[in-house]
Amino acid sequence: MAKQFACRDIGMECEFTARAETDEELMSQIKEHAKTAHNMAKIDAKTMKKMKAAIKSV
Repeated sequence: MAKQFACRDIGMECEFTARAETDEELMSQIKEHAKTAHNMAKIDAKTMKKMKAAIKSV
């Protein structure tokens, strides 16, 4: 089952949505987006927890 994440689901004013078959693939897309679109070179533990909680199976 595919996984999906949306920035909006963690309170960001951003239209980014990622979809992948595995958590690893999805997290790779999310980290790249966070780096390029939100200037987040590192994702702090609190934000990472929110991101992981927002991942949905679709």
